[in-house]
Amino acid sequence: MEQLSVKQQTIIKQLRILFRAVQAHSRSVETACGLSSAQLWMLYEVSLSHGIKVSELASILSIHRSTSSNMLDKLEKKNLISRDRSKSDQRSVHIYITEQGKELLGQAPSPPQGQLSNTLSKLTSEQLTNLETSLQVFIDALNFEDVKASTTPIPENSQ
Repeated sequence: MEQLSVKQQTIIKQLRILFRAVQAHSRSVETACGLSSAQLWMLYEVSLSHGIKVSELASILSIHRSTSSNMLDKLEKKNLISRDRSKSDQRSVHIYITEQGKELLGQAPSPPQGQLSNTLSKLTSEQLTNLETSLQVFIDALNFEDVKASTTPIPENSQ
């Protein structure tokens, strides 16, 4: 077995830092408000739009529609959101934040969009392009075939 180069070792350490930072942020959010960081971001997005649809919410969060629906079920069970079917189109469901959801959001840690989204928003367009290109090369080399990987929030622990 070949020994890793210094660059490879450095990149492995950087990836560990990235994953640990995401995990630590998620744990701190869960401790502070009882929601996963993905659920908090979802609640925040619901609060910004009066009657957002599931498909719109999934698109904003870059997650699959079924994942969005499952997360909404959990928020609804905690009485943080409510759903209302359109009277004109029964297929259309609109989501609203409840008073309890507003209270929780007011006490929750910031940024509600999550640490990764917040950090990415601080990078220049050129930095984002370089990161996207490099990550795609890395992902392609992984040969990882999980079709849901890009549309599942991280980490999706016990929530």
